[in-house]
Amino acid sequence: MNLLITGCAGFIGSHVTEEFINSGYKVIGVDKLTYAGKIENLNSVINHPNFSLMQLCINTTPVLKFLIEQNKIDWVIHLAAETHVDNSIESSDVFMKTNILGTKSIIGCCYATGTKLLHFSTDEVYGPAYNKTFIERSKLNPTNPYSASKAAAEHLVTSYANTYGLGYIIVRPSNNFGPRQHDEKFLPTILRKLKLDEKIPVYGDGQQEREWMYVKETAKATRFILENSSMNETYNVSSKFHLKNIEVVERVCKLMDKNLEECIEYVEDRPGHDFNYSINPNKMNKLGYNVHNDFDGYVKELIV
Repeated sequence: MNLLITGCAGFIGSHVTEEFINSGYKVIGVDKLTYAGKIENLNSVINHPNFSLMQLCINTTPVLKFLIEQNKIDWVIHLAAETHVDNSIESSDVFMKTNILGTKSIIGCCYATGTKLLHFSTDEVYGPAYNKTFIERSKLNPTNPYSASKAAAEHLVTSYANTYGLGYIIVRPSNNFGPRQHDEKFLPTILRKLKLDEKIPVYGDGQQEREWMYVKETAKATRFILENSSMNETYNVSSKFHLKNIEVVERVCKLMDKNLEECIEYVEDRPGHDFNYSINPNKMNKLGYNVHNDFDGYVKELIV
């Protein structure tokens, strides 16, 4: 089977690319190679005979359409996106251009060529959970420019399915962590600050809660869903493993033999910071995939 994967050199994208190539798929990787997409993330597959890389913006619709047609692509797996919430609050324009208009470009190519689309979204489209957990049919309630752009992208996908018959699958993963994650994210920041003996900035009182999902599990789940799901379905991809931000810091400090109180500084909370996210992965579980979780073990692998 032939795949085109956008955002292939990013954090999650590089792991998804590896997963499919190592499972015998042929992959055309597309990435603009901005600050978050690094060619080094593809070191394990860059010379693989089933992989080729194109440095390309996803808004370059004619070239994308040509790649899909010439390589007889069966599925486009769309991960290319701006994802850092703080950046979306400071300047949202690039999020609208990439996450909404870029997705429209991808959808248009899929529709024009009859290609199926697996679209990566996020659990943040649901908004804060407030003592409940969301299923795939729950109302979307994005609360910051990043999550709003991802919700808009989802609506574009489903609107093309309803209007033009586009075949799609949407996945909504929870908070990912693991190798090759960009330094701006929370867990890499914790590890970096501890190694440099600098204070770890903790927003507010640190009680914000997330579901933590190891990135290689996300990649495996994605392949399983693509291979086993019927068309036009949406899946929450989650480990069901919840930690508050301060608990994450506490666990990492313990693993690195650091004193928690000496290592943190509480900083003013950011605007629109959702208190917690909680998604129900039962639909994915019923399809046949259950996530293996070993948070402390995975973090130990990152401490080098």
